[in-house]
Amino acid sequence: MEALANSARSRGSAVVAGLDPDPARLPREVREQRLPEARAVSEFCRGILEAVEPEVAAVKLQSAYFERLGPPGMEVYASLIEAARELELPVIADVKRGDIGPVAAAYAEAHLGVYGASCVTVNPYMGADAVLPFLEEVRRLGRGGGVFVLVATSNPSAEALQGSGEPPLFEAVAGLVAELGRGSGGYPDAGAVVGATRPEVGRRVRELLPRALFLVPGYGAQGGGGAEIRSLLDTAGRGVLVNSSRGIIYDHETAGGDYRSAAREAAREMRGELSAAGVRP
Repeated sequence: MEALANSARSRGSAVVAGLDPDPARLPREVREQRLPEARAVSEFCRGILEAVEPEVAAVKLQSAYFERLGPPGMEVYASLIEAARELELPVIADVKRGDIGPVAAAYAEAHLGVYGASCVTVNPYMGADAVLPFLEEVRRLGRGGGVFVLVATSNPSAEALQGSGEPPLFEAVAGLVAELGRGSGGYPDAGAVVGATRPEVGRRVRELLPRALFLVPGYGAQGGGGAEIRSLLDTAGRGVLVNSSRGIIYDHETAGGDYRSAAREAAREMRGELSAAGVRP
């Protein structure tokens, strides 16, 4: 996770900009070019990437939005990871894979090795076997990357499953993260996805994972704010990277004007809000 931590500190930002490009929501100036769909998505995402680069610690690519475009979409996915690396921005591949053994190893090699993402998100429902191949690939590559394990997500129905059992399932998953992560002097290479929408759960996960880096969805459009983020901080006031996707890339829909300028301003405002809430990058 050191690649993310170093970027956050050098840039003074705990913001992650999520690239979730929906062709139906592309701005007018992109649609008017009448490009093939994958090229239009590429144009839009590159504009966002270059606009927000000064304001964010990393970018998160939701792979599904590129997979849906077929082979040209995956070419765009690869090119955006490369473009982000040229800007020295770490990339989180939001793939939420959850298979085991050679299949998990193949996913890990694809997204971390071939495509070159810094980190991935992983679904741990099948246990340590679903997480270890990704950690092994991170360690083999030695680039300071990591694996974010889904622990306590921000979607409305998450509590029904993640809060079930005694102790709750999310606590068992947090224990798995603590067991599998390695690293001395910094963040372990296994981190946690912890939503901003259930602060009481977030506080408990922080108790169980005092040293881990959290990737935090649910900020802004889903209802999470500064008070919720504070419940996730470690003792140094750090330990979180906060994602916003729609709130940044589609800000032009409400703010008007150029989509690049709107995205940059949205990322800048979020950066300021997190700083005012006491979040240290």
